[in-house]
Amino acid sequence: MNNASSSGIWEWQLVRLIVFGAIALFILFIAIEGFTEEGIRLVIRWTARIDVVCFCIAFGASAFHRMRKNSFSFWVYMNRKYFGISFAILHLIHLLALGVLQYVFHPVFEQAAGISLLAGGIAYLFIILMLLTSFEYFSKMISRKNWKLLHTFGGYWILMIFFSSYGKGVMRGEYWDLIFLTMLVMVLGIRMLVARK
Repeated sequence: MNNASSSGIWEWQLVRLIVFGAIALFILFIAIEGFTEEGIRLVIRWTARIDVVCFCIAFGASAFHRMRKNSFSFWVYMNRKYFGISFAILHLIHLLALGVLQYVFHPVFEQAAGISLLAGGIAYLFIILMLLTSFEYFSKMISRKNWKLLHTFGGYWILMIFFSSYGKGVMRGEYWDLIFLTMLVMVLGIRMLVARK
């Protein structure tokens, strides 16, 4: 829905704003900290933070619009696909930054628990499949039922990974993470409430 009568930021404009804005922020981190472990860790932390916001908006958009039908919820609902695409792109950048940390500065993957790596790997598989099937060329390759199953189950799996990550952060006293954990709880609550109705 991107036409002359539409006001505000829509569709690919939104993706460009989020992705290029985030990349500009990451470049600023590296410019300030240098190509150092701390600089890369800042990129990792902030890709995750921006990601979880995009994810919550995309995954909660439909339920939010069903609960609160207004112009804002309609805008969120109509742009949910593009929040999802932005999430996927930035989470792949997050993975790239983790790779740089692993192979240049610190063996982060080697120190992670095997179950965490497996769960995270499955999440990335879902992210890639959900990203590809956000485009008509690939979505035509599967039925509508399977598309919905992929995006619903994949969304809940990613939600679980975020819950685990930010829940552990809150337990360690990283109260920044409490904001994002609260967002995840709200999205889950809205979806469950709408499903019951």
